[in-house]
Amino acid sequence: MSKAPCGKMPCIWASLSVAATKLKAINTDNEIANSLLFELQTAVHLAEAFDKVWSSIYWLKSSKKTKTRVTITLTKLAQSISDHITESLRLFNELCEQQEQLQTLELTDEWIDIRFSLSKANSAFQETHYQLIKPLPLFEYLENQTKS
Repeated sequence: MSKAPCGKMPCIWASLSVAATKLKAINTDNEIANSLLFELQTAVHLAEAFDKVWSSIYWLKSSKKTKTRVTITLTKLAQSISDHITESLRLFNELCEQQEQLQTLELTDEWIDIRFSLSKANSAFQETHYQLIKPLPLFEYLENQTKS
């Protein structure tokens, strides 16, 4: 391992922060919206932690053992961030389905911004950091076999 894995998460952090800030500003008592806010805030904190860990060593000068240890930590953080982004998207979709039936929340531009920010965070993560958590080919094969 001669170089740093992936890099920091400024785009992911910013997108998640925007979504969380806009959702918090809506200030609703909806249980799903509150769960969504919790997931977003957790993902924001994890992205901040990822950046701090990534910046904690000099990648070109550190020993292989240090790089491996830090990469393992980054992988765990990336997996957690991915899980929270996925859950945020699921909760947002659930909230939209609920609103189709009950219409208890006012539809404003903030909801469109939240959806866009979530989508941007997810696509940025897939493009830049998914390689840290991508399953090995054997695991993908076994997972596909159990689905069939």
